[in-house]
Amino acid sequence: MAKNKTPQEKRLDTLTEDTEKKKKALVTQLRRTPIVQLACERVDVGRATYYKWRARDQVFARAADRAKKAGEFFINDMAESRLLRMIQDDNITAIIFWLKHNNPKYAVTTRVIHEHEVITTRPSVEETNAFAQHLAEIHARKIPLPETVEELKERVEEETADTNPVHEFEKKIDEYEEDTEVK
Repeated sequence: MAKNKTPQEKRLDTLTEDTEKKKKALVTQLRRTPIVQLACERVDVGRATYYKWRARDQVFARAADRAKKAGEFFINDMAESRLLRMIQDDNITAIIFWLKHNNPKYAVTTRVIHEHEVITTRPSVEETNAFAQHLAEIHARKIPLPETVEELKERVEEETADTNPVHEFEKKIDEYEEDTEVK
């Protein structure tokens, strides 16, 4: 048994059918003219509506993409055939265009040499080390040394000898040996 539809349900069904018909017509038009603006104008659908349909309906979006690709192929094929007709009519511009794009001998080659320089505000490791070395030399000149390096080395050894437990152990051994030799 068919359920009796309310007028609102009937209206929604009609709108859905109309929308689907417009979507199909738009896909067909995109095959002929792969430019969204022109296809929308010919089917009497706004561009905003087209993009809304794409966002909400993945099947429509995929069909529209395929239709655009097919339309681009059709337009490219038509353009090539007209270009060949112009070449047959001895149009020098068409001949030059064809040769530049289809024969490597006549193709325009542009060579671009890229050079770049890295500019930073941070010094490199080498610059930092050189700067640190320079600062150390400046500070070394300002600090007066009371003794030579050899004198300083001897003084440090003497100071550490008193606190070194191994050295104290050796001292006790020496004292023991001295005691045993005497007796």
